[in-house]
Amino acid sequence: MSGPADGARAATPRVRVPAAAIAALVLLVLGVLSLAPAVSTYLTQQRAIADAEARIADQRSDLAQLAEQRARWSDPAYVRAQAGSRLYYVTPGTTAYRVIHASATGDSAAATPPASARADATPWTDALLQSLVAAGTTTERDR
Repeated sequence: MSGPADGARAATPRVRVPAAAIAALVLLVLGVLSLAPAVSTYLTQQRAIADAEARIADQRSDLAQLAEQRARWSDPAYVRAQAGSRLYYVTPGTTAYRVIHASATGDSAAATPPASARADATPWTDALLQSLVAAGTTTERDR
C-alpha cells in the first residue's frame, strides 16, 4: 500500500534539534532574565555616580571662584575701589563727580517741567484718604 502520499513524506527530511541545544537555549534565556535587574541597577548606579561627580566638579569650581573672590576682598585697595564704585564713597580731600548723560535721563526737554505745571495743594494724607475711600466704595459696574 505504498502510494504517492508515502513517497512525499519520505522525501521531506525531518530536522531534529538535539536536546542539549534546547537546554542550552533555555539556560541562556534564564541567565539573561536573572541578570537583567542586576545590570539595570548597575547602570542606574553608574548614572548616579556620574551625576554626583559632575555636581562635585561644579561645586569645586564654585569654591575656587569664591576663594578667589575672598582673596580679592581681603585686599584693602579692592575694598576701597568697591566702596567708591558701589556706595559712592570718596577719600578725604577727593572731589567726587557724578555724571549723568542726557541719554540716561531721557529727552532734555522732559527733564525740565513745563511752565504750566503747578504744585498740588492737597496734603498727601488727604489724598491718601480720598484714594482709600474711592477704592473701597467702587462697585464692579463703576470699573
